[in-house]
Amino acid sequence: MHSTEMKNKVALIGGSFDPVHLGHLMLFHSAWKYIEIEELVVIPALLSNFKQDRKPVSFEDRAEMLEQAFLDYRDLFKDSDLKLTLSRIEGERGGISFTSDTIRALYDRYAENGKVNFIIGDDLASSLDKWHDFEYLKSHVRFFCFKRDDGEIRKVDAEIHFIDSDIYKASSTDVRKGDGSLLSRRVREYIDEHHLY
Repeated sequence: MHSTEMKNKVALIGGSFDPVHLGHLMLFHSAWKYIEIEELVVIPALLSNFKQDRKPVSFEDRAEMLEQAFLDYRDLFKDSDLKLTLSRIEGERGGISFTSDTIRALYDRYAENGKVNFIIGDDLASSLDKWHDFEYLKSHVRFFCFKRDDGEIRKVDAEIHFIDSDIYKASSTDVRKGDGSLLSRRVREYIDEHHLY
């Protein structure tokens, strides 16, 4: 059970989620467990700035898979009272999904003590200063970085809290290549029913 001390109540996480898999659900649970948040806002990208060379499955399919994954999360982590919220802001806005634009749009709603809590993986931490409008992000975002290995991460001038946790080894690439064992039940059923991947 969480303590009653001051804690971060809401965090945001973005990504392609093409598709959402068990590794993502484990990350959501780790965020609840280690950052002690009450709500996680999950933001699928319409078109990721980092993956412009690949056309993902439709935004609507990815959003629906996330909704199914939220139900699976409840079955898998019965001890968790984490509220999972889907934000369609990047799909509604259109174009390339820049994190800075999304933070600007959601800042007033989700900022805590002057910054928005945003979750990233260690694969992104070293390149944060290369992100679009980094100066804005640096002053408006508190990053929580979940470490997946012991590799060295280049120091970046931003507020980054590194968290060691057990991360389930899974990738969307492996799922797209046919490994359905990395999927939660409802997401796997959705993919089969709609003949995705």
